[in-house]
Amino acid sequence: MTDLLDRAAAPGARRDEEVRRTVPGRVARTARVARTSEAVRTHLTPARLVMAVAVALCLASLPAIPEARHTTFGLLLSTVPGVPASIALSAVAAVLALRGRRASDRVLALAVSLACLRLPTALGTAEPIYGWTYKHLGVIDWVQQHGSVATGVDIYGGWPGAFSAVAWFCTVTGTTPIALAQWFAVLVQAFAVLAVFSLARGLGQTHRQAFVAAFLAQALGWVGQDYLSPQAVGWVLALGVLVLLVHSRRRPALGLLAVVPFAAVVVTHQLTPYWLVLAALALGALGVVRPRWLGLAFALAAGGWLLLHTADLGSSALFSGADPLANARTPQTGAGSTGQTVTSLAARGTAVALWALAGGVAGHGVLAGRLRRRASRVVDRRLDPRAVAPRQHLLVAAVLAFAPFGLLAGQSYGGEALFRVYLYSLPGCVVLVAPLVTRLLVPRAPGAPRAVVPLVAAVLVVAAALGSAQAYYGGWFANVVQPRAVEVGSELLRTMPVPSRLLSPVPVGPGRMVGEYVAQAAADPLYDASMTTWEGWLGESFDDPAVERDLTSDLVFEGEPTYLLLTQQMRDYGDLYGLYPEGALDRFADQLDADDRWTSVVDDGGVQLWVLEGTSPAAPDRQDRS
Repeated sequence: MTDLLDRAAAPGARRDEEVRRTVPGRVARTARVARTSEAVRTHLTPARLVMAVAVALCLASLPAIPEARHTTFGLLLSTVPGVPASIALSAVAAVLALRGRRASDRVLALAVSLACLRLPTALGTAEPIYGWTYKHLGVIDWVQQHGSVATGVDIYGGWPGAFSAVAWFCTVTGTTPIALAQWFAVLVQAFAVLAVFSLARGLGQTHRQAFVAAFLAQALGWVGQDYLSPQAVGWVLALGVLVLLVHSRRRPALGLLAVVPFAAVVVTHQLTPYWLVLAALALGALGVVRPRWLGLAFALAAGGWLLLHTADLGSSALFSGADPLANARTPQTGAGSTGQTVTSLAARGTAVALWALAGGVAGHGVLAGRLRRRASRVVDRRLDPRAVAPRQHLLVAAVLAFAPFGLLAGQSYGGEALFRVYLYSLPGCVVLVAPLVTRLLVPRAPGAPRAVVPLVAAVLVVAAALGSAQAYYGGWFANVVQPRAVEVGSELLRTMPVPSRLLSPVPVGPGRMVGEYVAQAAADPLYDASMTTWEGWLGESFDDPAVERDLTSDLVFEGEPTYLLLTQQMRDYGDLYGLYPEGALDRFADQLDADDRWTSVVDDGGVQLWVLEGTSPAAPDRQDRS
């Protein structure tokens, strides 16, 4: 029988041998092609393909951003469609990565989302955005020049932590503060992603749920407090404190270690420590923090520093009234534009939706008791046996999400308290909703009826990311600073006599960007106050040339060297918030040109500068500005 089988197989064997002799290497090549095809199928996952398209669109759009058409609707609705398209695709990629099996895809999805959401701020402009950035650069420049902060000039003297740290870092590394400011938003968001992921893991969430929390924290972070500022540095440090507090129950030494970054927060920002105090006290009452008295130590440290520097607060008093509703209101200046209304609705809609969803999850878990009964059970063994966190984890996340609302009990923060509440509540809210979002995007059981749920959830995630991006980029053109404005503003500060008055019709622009601002502010804290702060000037049409002539006569009578600066950013800001009627600033500029008491010294690069009555920006004696 064996001989028959051998003879039957012999012809085939001989043919195979002939093929191998006739076509050497064909079998090996076929095997290599098969392995290559398998590798391509393995590495080119749907999530990675979408990521590649998103990054390509983002990078291709960056050169077009400086030439985008100015509109009150912001960057996303301007003439650079690749920016919103890349943001939407990065959200789609995150959903696909969540549904896939590869952890590496989820890491890449976070990186791609960060690139699409924040690279325009670093590579889409020639200079750092936001006028407030330059006020902070001036403080840093003073520290680099003198080795200490200027006290008694502004609020920054009492909270010097961020300025001293940045000045030291730039001096040691040779990095210029303005270059660091250009990339600061990217750095802050990268750290926030890592911190929120660690926070979610510390509360018992799975890798997938922690990924969702980190992605949502990044995608829904529209507040715009990630530029070079004490708030941004304090925010980064505060996230580190929260991570240490959450992990301190298992390792009490981490709770003691949290004192170090908290102390840095105390000397960095005047509001952020009190959010941490509220959170630490609540977590201590729940028995989560070790040692439990840590919240009291935080309160003593923050309160003690405040008592030492109450005089530095000036008009920014910590307690502005025990009226939460009034403190939650945002001030309305100007008539506002349609674009500003759309951006405001996007911001409010995103915030309300997230708060409502987080509140629903917390209420369902705490009041209904469903999660209490199933705390030790498995909801989805396909994902992770710890898919539902214990009840205490839910309470901790709820505390982190809603403790910031306590700030409204006594602080309006100049009409921006509600923005800070959203910023501070964001980590807790995304950790709360992450398990629910994960279950919606990756349902427990397959089937046609359930196939609609992930699709609807994915559409909502993409819509939320775009809404948040509109809230972040809606004021883009009002926040972009022209390079010529930086050059003119810094040179003017270095050369104009002390004291001098620097007028501007709109409260934005690169002011106080060099250390020489201290001499001017010491002589007159309001030396660069905007004309919109003058009673009756907001909304002035300048239809009547007599308005400008009377203003100039009053300034001449005062006899102080006076300069008037008008930039493209000011025009865009005024248009966005409706501070002046259409064409008013153009009429005002024409009237200044026609008035022989004003001399035009700069008129290029979107910047106009006038000097009054022959006062020139020649450099005075350095001793006058010491």
